[in-house]
Amino acid sequence: MAKCSEGKILLQRKENSFEAGFCIINSTFQELVKDISSLHPNELDYFKKLRFEKRKVSYLLGRLAAKKAINTIFQIGDSALINIDFGIFQFPVIKSSFIQNIQITITHCGNIGIAIAFPEDHPLAIDIEEIDISKTEILKSYLSKNEYLILESTQLPISIGYTFIWTIKESLSKVLKTGLTCDFKLLEIQSFKQTDLVYISTFVNFMQYKALSYHSGNYIISIILPKHTSPELNIFLESFDEAILNCNNEY
Repeated sequence: MAKCSEGKILLQRKENSFEAGFCIINSTFQELVKDISSLHPNELDYFKKLRFEKRKVSYLLGRLAAKKAINTIFQIGDSALINIDFGIFQFPVIKSSFIQNIQITITHCGNIGIAIAFPEDHPLAIDIEEIDISKTEILKSYLSKNEYLILESTQLPISIGYTFIWTIKESLSKVLKTGLTCDFKLLEIQSFKQTDLVYISTFVNFMQYKALSYHSGNYIISIILPKHTSPELNIFLESFDEAILNCNNEY
């Protein structure tokens, strides 16, 4: 059975605060297709052209989570009225006549989809990855010498440490709206330190941003946001833990 958690994230800053809405879905293809009526006609046309079930699952996870995340901020009623299209570098773009100045960040892995809707005057992005020992050497190739030394000092298992770095860089590329088209050297991490439940990272070339990374079960998520924003993530992280637990139990 599909599992879905929704809620809000308060983004606190010294001068003011913002509100984001999130949705985390843990679902199989058979459950996802029951909500296909939530797709906009343009989304449905795109979905019907997809050939492989894995791609269909990731598309539905992202779109359905995005609509529910938006719904936590706006009571949108009919989700099919919202078209979440692709930008030229494949980032999601909300197209709606009645929702303005809201952006969406989407990530998915396996049967888990996560979306966060946020005001466009406060950039934010998220990425999720599953820890996979077989990908260790590939992920290592994307590390700089400094990043390798940083991870050595943490004493994290290399498969976990390398996955942390990958999710951080991919989420940064999302907030920059370049995706993985940019040189990973530009995304180099300057620091990586554990604080309470999360790891906080800063960057060599993008000092205005930070990453908050979290490890649950066999998955890691990273959220990029402005350096001086303090988000209230407790409800979000609890929902993520629950999704991972359900994933481990059901699949």
